[in-house]
Amino acid sequence: MNAVALVARKELRDAIRSRWLVAFAITFAVLALVISRVQSDSGGLGEQGFNRTTAGLINLCLLLVPLLSLILGAGAISGERERGTLSPLLSQPLTSTELLLGKYVGLTLAVWGALAAGFGVAGFFVSLVEPFTDIGHYLFFVLLSAALACAMLSVGMFVSVLSENRAKALGVAILLWFFLVLAYDLGAIAFALAIASSGRALTAVAVLNPVEAIRIIAVMSLEPDLEILGPLGAYLTERLGTATSATLLGGSVAVWTVAPLAAAAYFLRNQDA
Repeated sequence: MNAVALVARKELRDAIRSRWLVAFAITFAVLALVISRVQSDSGGLGEQGFNRTTAGLINLCLLLVPLLSLILGAGAISGERERGTLSPLLSQPLTSTELLLGKYVGLTLAVWGALAAGFGVAGFFVSLVEPFTDIGHYLFFVLLSAALACAMLSVGMFVSVLSENRAKALGVAILLWFFLVLAYDLGAIAFALAIASSGRALTAVAVLNPVEAIRIIAVMSLEPDLEILGPLGAYLTERLGTATSATLLGGSVAVWTVAPLAAAAYFLRNQDA
């Protein structure tokens, strides 16, 4: 465990100096501030201040958090391999699993810090305009964004372990981001409807994508009736119930966090550095 902590500390320091993390933190903070400002100028803060700001931040987070997490995770092991430092690291009193976990923990803390900065800027501005109201939804979405970061970092680490170099890993990571964030809704949902036009098929599609699962949980916290989600929302509300749906979707995100990381540890343990 000491080895994991040491690697995590080093990875956190390196991530803080990373251009990706700095660019994300600045971009996220600026866009979050713009969103909260737009809500203020439109006269929509009032009693729904944090609720409306949260709704505005959902799409921003679903775009940026997976991108940053995948990119950072993809470079974790492939970067060491490309620089020729992976073999020296593994020659230390350190197992491959400890190295992987240490890097994962360090990167997770780094992304969480960037998220805290972005959400903090938006939250601080809203609090200056109106009293704190409905902050619970706002804080809950911060937690959802942190959970999404964990899942996407895990996927990125898996890509990193299987990639020969950093460039290849980053390419695959960006393709995964495009598929999961931009193309999945149109492709997978259209495919599900073509095969079986039912709420069950749409639910399966949602469960298979952590980004979609987080989006639905976020919408569910703001609009419990889920009418905005159409047939899928009706199925989740009427057939499964809010609690069961949230548990199912949360379980999906948990699996996406644990399974790729476990697979990455297995492949790293059984391959040459």
